[in-house]
Amino acid sequence: MKPVTRRLAAFTLVALGTAPFARAQPAAWPTKPIRIIVPAPPGGAYDRTIRPLAQEMSAQLKQPVFIENKPGAGNIIGTQAGATAAPDGYTLTMTGMLNTIAQGIYERVPFDIVADFAHVACIAGGEQWLVVNSQAGIASFAGLIEQARREPGKLNYATSGQGSTGHLVMELLQRATGTQLTHVPYKGGAPALQDVLAGLVPITVIPGSGAMQHVQSGKLKVLAVSSAARSPELPQVPTFEEIGHKQLTVISWVGLSAPKGTPPEIVDKVYAAVRASMASKDLMAKLAAEGLTAMLMSPSQYTQLVRSDTERWGQLTRSLNLKAN
Repeated sequence: MKPVTRRLAAFTLVALGTAPFARAQPAAWPTKPIRIIVPAPPGGAYDRTIRPLAQEMSAQLKQPVFIENKPGAGNIIGTQAGATAAPDGYTLTMTGMLNTIAQGIYERVPFDIVADFAHVACIAGGEQWLVVNSQAGIASFAGLIEQARREPGKLNYATSGQGSTGHLVMELLQRATGTQLTHVPYKGGAPALQDVLAGLVPITVIPGSGAMQHVQSGKLKVLAVSSAARSPELPQVPTFEEIGHKQLTVISWVGLSAPKGTPPEIVDKVYAAVRASMASKDLMAKLAAEGLTAMLMSPSQYTQLVRSDTERWGQLTRSLNLKAN
């Protein structure tokens, strides 16, 4: 065989040999609708937070992004569905600080919130407000601590239940100040707040969005906020850090995660869509209406946040021997 002929034959074999591999390359993502699992009921705070983002992401990705609500068992049912979904980028899960708490207080959680996801992006977060009934005779944080020390166990505080964010913040507060207060857990934040407004329980910790109208009406007084900086809505109210208790800095955050094994290039594309969506003024306004501010984090940053808060709340709930009802 002549040299030219041999080279042509070799080229033909290489071309034929590589053709199947070329045809096997995956199609560009996304080529079909994307599902976001929300592990909470329709119409709730989680749901209202994610839907505007889904709309913006749909415009960025040129594909429908739809919400599937799967509530139940402290966000575990929906989050498990997300953890076990195909890692192809077409199923995302709304995750949040509540998942890191649930990991420590529920028996046999069927997934690991840190290891069983490819965490994509933190979206937003909101601070907690320590509030008292305005008629309770507690004028300041210092006054609260003074009374708690003078009458150990006699001051009650209401929360939406054992293991709730408000409960854990109050446990941290008691440890930080060497005080003892009595926990009155309710089945939800609404009945807890109602009894504080009625003066049946003097103290609670709730998100600012739930307290603002009652603060403005004069029924509630805010003693401190859990954010790192003062709330723009209440510039006169100190942060816990300012009054000497940095360990009470707590932000309740939410984000998006994909199943473990999702290709990194898809994770990066989802993050890019989230980042571009967060430039929307309309989205920022809707987050603000929920008492949230933008808290955009990259996949690596969000992974670290999930890991650190899982460790933080796990240590606290184990020390309290705290289990979900």
